[in-house]
Amino acid sequence: EDQTDRIHQKLLDGDLDVILVALPYELRSTQSMSLFKDRFCLAARAGTEHVDPDNYRFNRLQSDSVLLLEDGHCLRDHALAACRIKSTEKVSRFAATSLLTLVEMLDADMGISFLPEMARGSSLLKNTRVRMYPMNENSYRTIGLVWRKGSARTDEFEMLGDFIREFHLGTG
Repeated sequence: EDQTDRIHQKLLDGDLDVILVALPYELRSTQSMSLFKDRFCLAARAGTEHVDPDNYRFNRLQSDSVLLLEDGHCLRDHALAACRIKSTEKVSRFAATSLLTLVEMLDADMGISFLPEMARGSSLLKNTRVRMYPMNENSYRTIGLVWRKGSARTDEFEMLGDFIREFHLGTG
C-alpha cells in the first residue's frame, strides 16, 4: 500500500507484478482491467455538528469543514472529482498525510470527509466514532488491476481480475 505513483514505478521496475489501484489514473506502459465501483460515503464523527448526514448538502457546509488527504494522494483527487467538489473554500487548509491521520481528524470532530466504501468495516475505523453515510450513486471511483504491458502473465492477471470481480459481486 502506497501512493499510486510509487507503486506504478515499482511495477515498471519489476519489483511488483500486478497492482490494485483506483482509476482513473494515468499509468504509462501498462494494461488495466476494471473490477468494480467503489462508492464514496460521507464520513463524520457520530453526533457531529459539522453536518446532518440525513440532509447532507455540500453547499450547506461551513468553510474549511472538509478534510482531505494532502496533495499527491489519488484518494484526494478521486474524492474531489467523484463528490464534485469545486468550491475550495469548503476544503480545510489542513490536510492529512495518511488515511489513518484523516480518520483520527474525523474522530476528533475536526470536520467531515469522503471515504470509499472499501473503508467500511475495516480496522481503520475500528474503535473510532467515525460513521459512514451513503451518498449519490454517481460518487464513486473504479478499482482496477494493472500490470506491465506485454507481460507473459497477462492471462493469469485476467483470471485474477475475473476472480476478484466475481468475489466482489457475490459479497458486494
